[in-house]
Amino acid sequence: MKNVEVDIKVPGLLIIDTPGHESFTNLRSRGSSLCNIAILVIDIMHGLEPQTIESLNLLRQRKTPFIVALNKIDRIYGWNASPDGAFQDSLAKQSKAVHKEFEERLNRTKLALAEQGLNSEVYYKNRNQAKYVSLVPTSAITGEGIPDLLYLLCHLTQTRLSEKIMYVGELEATVLEVKVVEGLGTTIDVILSNGVLNEGDRIVVCGLDGPICTNVRALLTPQPLRELRVKSQYASYGTAGGGL
Repeated sequence: MKNVEVDIKVPGLLIIDTPGHESFTNLRSRGSSLCNIAILVIDIMHGLEPQTIESLNLLRQRKTPFIVALNKIDRIYGWNASPDGAFQDSLAKQSKAVHKEFEERLNRTKLALAEQGLNSEVYYKNRNQAKYVSLVPTSAITGEGIPDLLYLLCHLTQTRLSEKIMYVGELEATVLEVKVVEGLGTTIDVILSNGVLNEGDRIVVCGLDGPICTNVRALLTPQPLRELRVKSQYASYGTAGGGL
Protein backbone atom coordinates (compact mmCIF):
# COMPACT_ATOMS: atom_id res chain seq x y z
CA MET A 1 0.00 0.00 0.00
CA LYS A 2 1.79 3.13 -1.20
CA ASN A 3 0.44 6.58 -0.27
CA VAL A 4 -3.19 5.58 -0.64
CA GLU A 5 -5.74 8.22 0.36
CA VAL A 6 -8.67 6.58 2.10
CA ASP A 7 -12.03 8.07 2.98
CA ILE A 8 -12.66 6.30 6.29
CA LYS A 9 -16.36 6.02 7.05
CA VAL A 10 -16.12 3.30 9.69
CA PRO A 11 -16.87 4.92 13.08
CA GLY A 12 -14.41 2.63 14.86
CA LEU A 13 -12.97 -0.86 15.19
CA LEU A 14 -13.21 -2.98 18.32
CA ILE A 15 -10.53 -5.67 18.16
CA ILE A 16 -10.66 -8.62 20.54
CA ASP A 17 -7.63 -10.90 20.89
CA THR A 18 -9.49 -14.16 21.50
CA PRO A 19 -6.89 -16.98 21.36
CA GLY A 20 -5.06 -15.87 24.49
CA HIS A 21 -8.21 -14.84 26.35
CA GLU A 22 -9.90 -17.11 28.88
CA SER A 23 -13.20 -16.60 27.09
CA PHE A 24 -11.98 -18.36 23.94
CA THR A 25 -13.37 -21.71 25.12
CA ASN A 26 -16.82 -20.16 25.45
CA LEU A 27 -16.37 -18.42 22.11
CA ARG A 28 -15.59 -21.75 20.42
CA SER A 29 -18.68 -23.45 21.85
CA ARG A 30 -21.02 -20.61 20.85
CA GLY A 31 -19.43 -19.97 17.48
CA SER A 32 -17.97 -16.70 16.30
CA SER A 33 -21.24 -14.78 16.47
CA LEU A 34 -19.50 -11.88 18.17
CA CYS A 35 -17.33 -10.71 15.27
CA ASN A 36 -18.26 -9.14 11.94
CA ILE A 37 -14.82 -9.69 10.44
CA ALA A 38 -11.77 -11.53 11.74
CA ILE A 39 -7.97 -11.45 11.49
CA LEU A 40 -6.44 -14.92 11.44
CA VAL A 41 -2.80 -14.71 12.55
CA ILE A 42 -0.39 -17.15 10.92
CA ASP A 43 3.30 -17.35 11.85
CA ILE A 44 5.20 -17.14 8.54
CA MET A 45 8.05 -19.10 10.12
CA HIS A 46 5.90 -22.04 11.28
CA GLY A 47 2.85 -22.03 9.02
CA LEU A 48 -0.52 -23.44 10.08
CA GLU A 49 -0.58 -24.91 13.58
CA PRO A 50 -3.39 -26.97 15.18
CA GLN A 51 -4.94 -23.94 16.94
CA THR A 52 -4.78 -22.00 13.66
CA ILE A 53 -6.72 -24.73 11.86
CA GLU A 54 -9.23 -24.83 14.74
CA SER A 55 -9.82 -21.08 14.44
CA LEU A 56 -10.01 -21.39 10.66
CA ASN A 57 -12.71 -24.05 10.88
CA LEU A 58 -14.65 -21.93 13.38
CA LEU A 59 -14.66 -18.96 11.00
CA ARG A 60 -15.72 -21.11 8.06
CA GLN A 61 -18.57 -22.69 10.01
CA ARG A 62 -19.93 -19.25 10.89
CA LYS A 63 -19.17 -17.89 7.40
CA THR A 64 -17.29 -15.02 8.99
CA PRO A 65 -15.18 -13.02 6.51
CA PHE A 66 -11.52 -12.86 7.48
CA ILE A 67 -8.09 -11.78 6.36
CA VAL A 68 -4.77 -13.37 7.28
CA ALA A 69 -2.00 -11.50 9.08
CA LEU A 70 1.12 -13.37 7.96
CA ASN A 71 3.11 -12.39 11.01
CA LYS A 72 6.80 -12.37 12.04
CA ILE A 73 8.31 -11.27 8.74
CA ASP A 74 11.06 -9.67 10.85
CA ARG A 75 12.24 -13.19 11.73
CA ILE A 76 13.26 -13.88 8.13
CA TYR A 77 17.06 -14.11 8.11
CA GLY A 78 18.63 -10.86 6.95
CA TRP A 79 15.39 -8.85 7.12
CA ASN A 80 16.07 -5.09 7.10
CA ALA A 81 13.29 -3.56 9.19
CA SER A 82 11.45 -0.33 8.35
CA PRO A 83 9.43 0.32 11.54
CA ASP A 84 5.71 0.98 11.08
CA GLY A 85 6.06 1.09 7.30
CA ALA A 86 3.92 -0.31 4.52
CA PHE A 87 4.91 -3.85 3.59
CA GLN A 88 5.71 -3.23 -0.08
CA ASP A 89 8.02 -0.36 0.89
CA SER A 90 9.83 -2.68 3.32
CA LEU A 91 10.05 -5.52 0.82
CA ALA A 92 11.60 -3.23 -1.79
CA LYS A 93 14.56 -2.62 0.56
CA GLN A 94 15.37 -6.30 1.07
CA SER A 95 18.15 -8.29 -0.56
CA LYS A 96 17.53 -10.93 -3.23
CA ALA A 97 18.11 -13.68 -0.66
CA VAL A 98 15.44 -12.23 1.64
CA HIS A 99 13.06 -11.85 -1.31
CA LYS A 100 13.60 -15.50 -2.19
CA GLU A 101 13.02 -16.75 1.36
CA PHE A 102 9.91 -14.62 1.72
CA GLU A 103 8.43 -15.98 -1.51
CA GLU A 104 9.20 -19.55 -0.43
CA ARG A 105 7.50 -19.11 2.95
CA LEU A 106 4.57 -17.27 1.35
CA ASN A 107 4.05 -20.14 -1.10
CA ARG A 108 4.21 -22.70 1.73
CA THR A 109 1.44 -20.83 3.53
CA LYS A 110 -0.67 -20.66 0.37
CA LEU A 111 -0.17 -24.40 -0.14
CA ALA A 112 -1.15 -25.14 3.50
CA LEU A 113 -4.32 -23.06 3.12
CA ALA A 114 -5.08 -24.81 -0.18
CA GLU A 115 -4.89 -28.13 1.68
CA GLN A 116 -7.63 -26.74 3.93
CA GLY A 117 -9.71 -25.91 0.86
CA LEU A 118 -8.96 -22.19 0.70
CA ASN A 119 -7.51 -20.14 -2.13
CA SER A 120 -5.30 -17.29 -0.97
CA GLU A 121 -3.15 -14.51 -2.37
CA VAL A 122 -0.98 -11.74 -0.99
CA TYR A 123 -3.30 -8.77 -0.57
CA TYR A 124 -1.83 -6.43 -3.21
CA LYS A 125 -2.17 -9.12 -5.88
CA ASN A 126 -5.66 -10.23 -4.83
CA ARG A 127 -8.11 -9.19 -7.55
CA ASN A 128 -11.03 -11.24 -6.23
CA GLN A 129 -11.47 -10.88 -2.49
CA ALA A 130 -14.72 -12.86 -2.59
CA LYS A 131 -12.92 -16.01 -3.73
CA TYR A 132 -9.38 -15.52 -2.42
CA VAL A 133 -8.31 -14.90 1.17
CA SER A 134 -6.01 -11.87 1.45
CA LEU A 135 -2.61 -12.46 3.09
CA VAL A 136 -1.07 -9.38 4.72
CA PRO A 137 2.60 -9.83 5.72
CA THR A 138 3.17 -8.12 9.07
CA SER A 139 5.48 -7.82 12.03
CA ALA A 140 4.05 -7.21 15.49
CA ILE A 141 7.56 -6.24 16.65
CA THR A 142 8.47 -3.62 14.03
CA GLY A 143 4.94 -2.60 13.03
CA GLU A 144 5.60 -3.31 9.36
CA GLY A 145 2.48 -4.17 7.40
CA ILE A 146 0.17 -2.86 10.12
CA PRO A 147 -0.91 0.18 8.01
CA ASP A 148 -1.81 -2.26 5.21
CA LEU A 149 -3.76 -4.45 7.64
CA LEU A 150 -5.76 -1.52 9.01
CA TYR A 151 -6.44 -0.20 5.52
CA LEU A 152 -7.74 -3.56 4.35
CA LEU A 153 -9.90 -3.96 7.47
CA CYS A 154 -11.50 -0.55 6.97
CA HIS A 155 -11.93 -1.07 3.23
CA LEU A 156 -13.64 -4.46 3.58
CA THR A 157 -15.74 -3.34 6.53
CA GLN A 158 -17.22 -0.26 4.86
CA THR A 159 -17.67 -1.88 1.43
CA ARG A 160 -19.00 -5.31 2.42
CA LEU A 161 -20.31 -5.00 5.98
CA SER A 162 -21.89 -1.54 6.08
CA GLU A 163 -25.35 -2.87 7.00
CA LYS A 164 -24.01 -5.07 9.81
CA ILE A 165 -22.23 -2.22 11.55
CA MET A 166 -25.10 0.26 11.36
CA TYR A 167 -25.82 1.67 14.82
CA VAL A 168 -29.25 0.92 16.27
CA GLY A 169 -30.78 2.15 19.51
CA GLU A 170 -31.90 -1.30 20.65
CA LEU A 171 -29.57 -2.77 23.26
CA GLU A 172 -27.20 -5.43 21.93
CA ALA A 173 -24.53 -6.92 24.15
CA THR A 174 -22.56 -10.16 24.32
CA VAL A 175 -21.25 -11.66 27.56
CA LEU A 176 -17.66 -12.87 27.24
CA GLU A 177 -17.16 -14.31 30.70
CA VAL A 178 -18.33 -14.23 34.30
CA LYS A 179 -15.73 -13.89 37.06
CA VAL A 180 -15.23 -12.75 40.64
CA VAL A 181 -13.08 -9.63 41.03
CA GLU A 182 -11.64 -8.85 44.46
CA GLY A 183 -13.39 -5.83 45.93
CA LEU A 184 -16.12 -5.87 43.28
CA GLY A 185 -17.68 -9.31 43.61
CA THR A 186 -19.25 -11.11 40.65
CA THR A 187 -18.67 -9.23 37.41
CA ILE A 188 -19.38 -9.93 33.75
CA ASP A 189 -17.18 -8.88 30.83
CA VAL A 190 -19.53 -7.57 28.16
CA ILE A 191 -19.10 -6.25 24.63
CA LEU A 192 -21.76 -3.53 24.24
CA SER A 193 -22.23 -3.15 20.49
CA ASN A 194 -25.47 -1.13 20.36
CA GLY A 195 -27.70 0.87 22.65
CA VAL A 196 -27.02 2.40 26.07
CA LEU A 197 -26.57 0.89 29.52
CA ASN A 198 -26.99 2.87 32.74
CA GLU A 199 -26.20 2.08 36.35
CA GLY A 200 -29.38 0.74 37.96
CA ASP A 201 -30.76 -0.77 34.73
CA ARG A 202 -32.51 -4.13 35.05
CA ILE A 203 -30.81 -6.81 32.95
CA VAL A 204 -31.40 -10.51 32.28
CA VAL A 205 -28.54 -12.89 31.42
CA CYS A 206 -28.48 -16.62 30.78
CA GLY A 207 -27.46 -18.91 33.62
CA LEU A 208 -26.86 -22.65 33.95
CA ASP A 209 -30.07 -22.98 35.99
CA GLY A 210 -32.15 -20.51 34.02
CA PRO A 211 -32.31 -16.74 33.49
CA ILE A 212 -30.61 -14.46 36.01
CA CYS A 213 -32.30 -11.12 36.69
CA THR A 214 -30.23 -8.40 38.31
CA ASN A 215 -29.53 -4.67 38.36
CA VAL A 216 -26.38 -3.01 37.03
CA ARG A 217 -24.51 -1.88 40.14
CA ALA A 218 -21.54 -0.32 38.35
CA LEU A 219 -20.17 0.10 34.82
CA LEU A 220 -16.41 -0.32 34.62
CA THR A 221 -13.90 -0.34 31.78
CA PRO A 222 -10.16 -1.13 31.80
CA GLN A 223 -7.72 1.74 31.68
CA PRO A 224 -6.96 2.85 28.09
CA LEU A 225 -4.43 0.64 26.28
CA ARG A 226 -4.29 -1.80 29.19
CA GLU A 227 -4.38 -5.54 28.53
CA LEU A 228 -7.63 -7.04 29.91
CA ARG A 229 -5.76 -9.89 31.57
CA VAL A 230 -3.41 -7.56 33.47
CA LYS A 231 -4.74 -6.44 36.83
CA SER A 232 -5.21 -2.67 36.95
CA GLN A 233 -7.58 -0.04 38.29
CA TYR A 234 -10.86 0.22 36.37
CA ALA A 235 -12.42 3.45 35.15
CA SER A 236 -16.00 3.96 36.34
CA TYR A 237 -18.87 5.17 34.14
CA GLY A 238 -22.45 5.92 35.06
CA THR A 239 -23.55 5.39 31.44
CA ALA A 240 -22.05 3.32 28.63
CA GLY A 241 -23.01 3.50 24.97
CA GLY A 242 -22.40 0.94 22.25
CA GLY A 243 -21.69 1.23 18.57
CA LEU A 244 -18.61 0.38 16.51
